Amino acid sequence: MQRRRRLNPDSEANIRRIDTKARARKQTHGFQVHFLRGDRVVTKMFSDGLYGGKEGARRAARKFKRTILRRLPRRKFVGLG
Repeated sequence: MQRRRRLNPDSEANIRRIDTKARARKQTHGFQVHFLRGDRVVTKMFSDGLYGGKEGARRAARKFKRTILRRLPRRKFVGLG
């Protein structure tokens, strides 16, 4: 039986919230925008520290997502049959 990953309530479509555990040597807190379209992968991290906190990083990630969605081709769904 596979273990399911626990969903982070701060994550949303194509935007992941990343918070390392307090005991980790390096701390990472921020939002990662991630897209896969055909053979193109677009990933960008928005750190809380660089964008003035959690909400500033979330706003920057959402703005980047809107911008990149306009530039990338639409997603193609390949069905069976």
